[in-house]
Amino acid sequence: MSKVSKMYDVELHGIRKTFGPNVVVDNFNLQIEQGECISFLGPSGCGKTTTLNMIAGFLDPDQGDLIIKGQRMNGVPANKRDLGMVFQTYSLFPHMTVADNVAYGLKLRKVPKADITERVQRVLELVKLPHVADRYPKQLSGGQRQRIAIARALVTEPSLLLLDEPLSNLDAKLREELRDELKRLHKETGVTTIFVTHDQEEALYLSDRIVVLDHGKVEQIGTPWDIYNAPASEFVHTFIGKSNRIIGKVKGMENSRLLLGAGGSKLPFELRANPKSGSFAAGDDVSIYIRPEKIVLSLDEAQASGSPEWTAVQGQVKQLSFLGAFVECEVAVGGETLMVRVQSAELQGRLQEGQAVSLHWNIDDVFVFPGKER
Repeated sequence: MSKVSKMYDVELHGIRKTFGPNVVVDNFNLQIEQGECISFLGPSGCGKTTTLNMIAGFLDPDQGDLIIKGQRMNGVPANKRDLGMVFQTYSLFPHMTVADNVAYGLKLRKVPKADITERVQRVLELVKLPHVADRYPKQLSGGQRQRIAIARALVTEPSLLLLDEPLSNLDAKLREELRDELKRLHKETGVTTIFVTHDQEEALYLSDRIVVLDHGKVEQIGTPWDIYNAPASEFVHTFIGKSNRIIGKVKGMENSRLLLGAGGSKLPFELRANPKSGSFAAGDDVSIYIRPEKIVLSLDEAQASGSPEWTAVQGQVKQLSFLGAFVECEVAVGGETLMVRVQSAELQGRLQEGQAVSLHWNIDDVFVFPGKER
């Protein structure tokens, strides 16, 4: 019996796009399964929106194959692709009511009037805005307008939903609310979704998988857990979340663990780390990273000693920053300053600037990357 190849909703094989001498997307390869929510994440200019526009049909790749639902789409115009798209700027028609805006795509497809009315009502209920059907866009808040833009994209029942930074024009509270709405809508509709964002928190929250891009190249594709906890490169580690960075050198190996010294002898102790991946030799320059939430802060010196899998140091609190649920503590350790994130309730009223504290962390939580310059 012949083996049946797996069908993907979207496939990108060796996609490349240039603008003049600038390579904007280079050798992009990706396969997206039906119902997945995939985020393209990276800084401005990394190629994420250009890639989305090629999938949408607004741009053609210079090289490679773009396949949607098993059909090669190179050269196929946007209106011949079964997709919905939501832009950063809403793009609602100001002279049309909400209902007419949502119905626009159905009218172009010559859907019967009775069906249009029923589908518009259904999708407005899905985005929890059935009561604004007769209003005009100028009468809506920013969050409502974006939900209507999403409703307009969903009403045609596309096989693929493309979202181009849809939350970036909203304030922080609205972004959170609409982010929750997008997660709920994806779960209810099951539509395959590609979400472009430069906001790491949005990508971690919404995605089944994240594609991290930098300068047109894919740095890593993985689940949010993998991207955060098992970064494939220094760029991925530093772009996702906060981290303490220490410049150092490899001193050697001990029981399969790296022994690391801080550059300039700023730290009064040796660092140890699980090498995880890559090979290192004595004398190699390295960048050493520890995330603030992986460091345990204690007022009890006795708690700082323990398993050889843990590193324990003494320090002094330089600054405390209250951020609601947690406090960020800057702690001086030798000539370095380490940022530590502590739950507010844990040390409420017990921690003061200038206070001596103990820090300890598991050596498995230390990341080491080659080179001391980025």
